[in-house]
Amino acid sequence: MAHEKTLARRERPEMEIYEPWDTFRAMERMFRDFLTLPPSMIRPRRWMMPEMHQEIVPEVDLCETESELTLKAAIPGMSKDDIEINVTSDRITVSGERKSEEQKPEETYHVKQQSYGSFNICYSLPAEVKPEEVKASYKDGVLAVHMPKAEVAQEHKVKVEVEEK
Repeated sequence: MAHEKTLARRERPEMEIYEPWDTFRAMERMFRDFLTLPPSMIRPRRWMMPEMHQEIVPEVDLCETESELTLKAAIPGMSKDDIEINVTSDRITVSGERKSEEQKPEETYHVKQQSYGSFNICYSLPAEVKPEEVKASYKDGVLAVHMPKAEVAQEHKVKVEVEEK
């Protein structure tokens, strides 16, 4: 009886077929993944991009109660006169600018992390508000905007008689 020897075969990897659209599909997948991230993950931070000090991105909370909507924005180091608020029945826009302090010739900064620049945030409101009754306050670097909700249109039910012709 003859002995059979099994030889190990070296498998050759199949040649990869070049697909010109693969790169674009990968980019599309990355972009789609990027859009599903929460806004806090997308917002550039100073340590990520130190050159982006020209824009301030306030951290905002928008909450709703039965009678009002409240927007709170952390905007430290500003004067209330540097903040502008515009409200329509369905939208709020808050903008402002924190001006840079002039560096004195005798000062040498070893760490400079404060942001200076402008910001402009705009939100669609989840309910209609009464713009003429909006109140705002600014304390300890937090802007609070209280927006009373508009009266919901009363449902007016009318029975319509059908005529026979």
